[in-house]
Amino acid sequence: MPQLYKILTFVLAFTGCISIVISGEVNPLMYITGTGLLPGYYRFLKGMPQAPGWAIGGFSVLTLMVFLFDSLIISNDIFIGVAHLTITFQAIKSFDLKEPWDHLQVYFMSLLQLIIASELTHSIAFGVIFIFFLVALVTAIILAHFIKEGTILKVSIRKPVAYISALTLLITVVFFISAPRISGGIWGKGYKKSIRTVGFSEKVDFGSFGDVKLDPTVVMRVETAGDFQEPYYWRGMTLNYFDGISWKDTLKAKKWIYKTDDRFRIKPFQKGQAIFQRIFLEPMDTDVIFGLSEIAAVEAIGRILFMDDAGSLFLPVKKGKRFSYIAYSIDRMPAVTENKVIYLQLPPGIEKISELALDLAGNERKDIDKTLKIEKYLRENYAYSLSTSRPPEGISPMEYFLFSSKKGFCEHYSTAMVLMLRSVNIPARIVTGFQGGEINEYGGYIIVRQSNAHSWVEAVIDGAWRRFDPTPQIPSERQSATVLFLDMIRMKWNRYVVAFSASDQKEIVRIFSLPFRLPSMPDVRIRVSYGILYILMLVAAILLILLRIRKIQFRRYGFATAEYLRLRNVFRKRGAAITSSSTPAEVKREASCFNMDSKVEEFIRLYEEYRFGGRKMGKEDRVRYRSLIEEIKKQFR
Repeated sequence: MPQLYKILTFVLAFTGCISIVISGEVNPLMYITGTGLLPGYYRFLKGMPQAPGWAIGGFSVLTLMVFLFDSLIISNDIFIGVAHLTITFQAIKSFDLKEPWDHLQVYFMSLLQLIIASELTHSIAFGVIFIFFLVALVTAIILAHFIKEGTILKVSIRKPVAYISALTLLITVVFFISAPRISGGIWGKGYKKSIRTVGFSEKVDFGSFGDVKLDPTVVMRVETAGDFQEPYYWRGMTLNYFDGISWKDTLKAKKWIYKTDDRFRIKPFQKGQAIFQRIFLEPMDTDVIFGLSEIAAVEAIGRILFMDDAGSLFLPVKKGKRFSYIAYSIDRMPAVTENKVIYLQLPPGIEKISELALDLAGNERKDIDKTLKIEKYLRENYAYSLSTSRPPEGISPMEYFLFSSKKGFCEHYSTAMVLMLRSVNIPARIVTGFQGGEINEYGGYIIVRQSNAHSWVEAVIDGAWRRFDPTPQIPSERQSATVLFLDMIRMKWNRYVVAFSASDQKEIVRIFSLPFRLPSMPDVRIRVSYGILYILMLVAAILLILLRIRKIQFRRYGFATAEYLRLRNVFRKRGAAITSSSTPAEVKREASCFNMDSKVEEFIRLYEEYRFGGRKMGKEDRVRYRSLIEEIKKQFR
């Protein structure tokens, strides 16, 4: 067996295991069993004896027992357990490669691993591994065919590998584009570890102290269009109840929003009014839908969304994987429809904070003037800091921030402002989400990172909610050009592969069908011309592929075999009972029916000498060999 074929078997097994490992979901203990591939294939490549049957059988039974224990107890997930099982089985199989069928088992197991990995990760690295695996698999199958035919040393496999790999990739792309889109993954759950944030949370807690780390991890990427002025506030959810230590959301009642015409319609809006946002959300430990200002409509996979009384939107279940959707926002704050009393709640023991608020409000009569004065006071008299310390015994965290340390991060500022507004009878609430983002000029989209997590204030002014942000602005650190370029590549991968949707399929159909539409417009002849051009290009592409495949069909064999196949086709077309499995003796017998015994007998004698006798064919031999076929064909005319 050629050494290259053995190496390809190892490469495919190793690639399958690596595709599972890069997902980050594999238990590190599985790396130990996976290393068994190295000694197993070393022995295989060196031609050393394979392991005895009792050892292979014993380890296989043990592996199945470990799989049950892993699926039910350790991983507590059958899907992850199967991923672990395939790695171990690949290692065991490397010690038991005897028959050609064993190699097919390795190929099948590697393909299964790639299918599992496609559910565990959407990394662009998986795309590279998939293409490499596809080419390696095609090469191995072609090698196996030529080895079986006994012509591996007489033919070049580079062109067949190149053409068949290209055709396989083309078919894969066509299938990917045309396959129906379904919501969720194969198993209806995600396996990507969720991102947890400091600034955004479903609960703001002042019970812990220390240094807050700025994390550059990307939480979402946004393509946006429309007239919207910076800074960007990606609104998440609101918190209304404060107990002195932490904020909570007590608006538990949520109404269902059903999809109509491929869109969740929340509020009416004019087509030109809405701000378009295509959002690619990384796995997060929340079910909140983010968007600018007031979201009027959402396009997303699924049949239902939830909305609370504060206008926050939620998915039916928490997403453990990347999630993409389109949000249409209106550049205005919503009117107050809920009970304003719940936004006046104050915890006990904040008399000192209330006195400060009353002093700042002074003789101002309008709520807007009181609010702006409190916002300005917090911005100008306090320092932004990610380092906090525990307040002395008996002093609340907010009193310590306002009257002693005078430094803190966004939660301190927003909480202080809400408490002060409520103290002067202005309904207010905390909003958590993300603020700002870095524009990537390479892709023209906004990168929102974990460090952009933020909280701000919404207060009732003149019967409507209005946003205020008392936190001092701090300059953000810009990433290098290399980082932004690599992120653009990831964005394109997420946009056109991971998040490829039914709407994208419709857009492709629309583009290709555009020339065939015949509206009553002056350019109807141009459209028809483009339609004819498309048809001609399609026909030419199909003919080119068919011609190349037919050419490969004869070239994939040596010269002697290819000419022999031509001879069989000559007789088959004349009605001879010859099939693809007919032997040379059967071909001679059929030739006798056409009175061509002598020439056919000479041709087949030469074929058997060149094909099986190890005789090399010179130039003169080639000419004679081919002329015999031409003479046979002339006799039929």
